[in-house]
Amino acid sequence: MDRKRLFIKRETSNIERPEIVNWAAGNGYDTLVFSLGDKYFRSKSGKYIKLIKKYSLNIEAGGSDLLLLLPKKLFFFHRELFRMEHGRRKSSPHFCPTNPKTTSIISENAQILFTNVIKALTVPRVFHLLPDKGMENIWCACPACRAFSPYEQYIIAVNSAADILVKIDPDARLAYYNFTEGPGAPRPHEGVKPRSNTFGISPEKP
Repeated sequence: MDRKRLFIKRETSNIERPEIVNWAAGNGYDTLVFSLGDKYFRSKSGKYIKLIKKYSLNIEAGGSDLLLLLPKKLFFFHRELFRMEHGRRKSSPHFCPTNPKTTSIISENAQILFTNVIKALTVPRVFHLLPDKGMENIWCACPACRAFSPYEQYIIAVNSAADILVKIDPDARLAYYNFTEGPGAPRPHEGVKPRSNTFGISPEKP
């Protein structure tokens, strides 16, 4: 979807937020993207919300939120859910997407997070599920995951969430980083294709 997006960091303070909204509106942005765990979705600051409405900005949800779908706290008792590197499990970044338990938990948490924020989004509703910035190619190297490229592992995770989203709102879309375009870009595995309710955005120009 062709929108000019500004991703708002979760740690952005209440003082900074109105300033950012004013700046975005004055610099050609038409869409603000808040993390699935952002306080915006439970904000009681009427002035802040009125300011967003004043500029008729689109509201979308998501960002580098993959580990909101599989919280790090699970690592202490369920290390098999997380990615393997040199034979050892690591709590971040990302996880082991070929483990059925991993995708099951992702689906459960996606259901909760998507449902909690969907009414606050502008129509058509758009979510983003992006890998950790600068860590896009750091995924799992367990025996099962080694059969898939980092891009393919990422799409497996995206598809798990997309399957839930289509049940919540068939018209909603889920954005993912498209790493398959441009010279030297990896080619996606024929068996791991993004779902029809997803669309790719450029990592350089979200």
